[in-house]
Amino acid sequence: MHHRDRCAGFGLMDVLIALAIVAILATLAYPDYREHLARGRRMDAVTALLGVQVAQEQWRANHSEYAALADLNGVAAQSAEGHYDLRVPRHSTAGFLAVAAPRGAQRDDACGVFALDQRGPVYEGYAEAACWRR
Repeated sequence: MHHRDRCAGFGLMDVLIALAIVAILATLAYPDYREHLARGRRMDAVTALLGVQVAQEQWRANHSEYAALADLNGVAAQSAEGHYDLRVPRHSTAGFLAVAAPRGAQRDDACGVFALDQRGPVYEGYAEAACWRR
């Protein structure tokens, strides 16, 4: 009788089962990963809008009204990380509205467009309060 030495290793079925398990875990984890990225990018909108608010108040201290985005020194039309487009669709002596609209991959974010006026965040028709905290 001949005793054959068997190679101790993984067979094809073992590798396929391991790949199937990895694929299932990746499928389950990917949505959470995307949400984590989107949450991090939301802070780009919040930071940019707060910068607009500070610039508006500085402008208002020296002028009789709030300003258009182009008039605000040091404020760009995009957020610092480029995930949001900024604009000031409304400004007057009484107040302003600044808006951060998502761009690129951030467009798929459930929070959507962020808005802020002279009193603070605007929720009606824009990102809800929970989005500002994440």
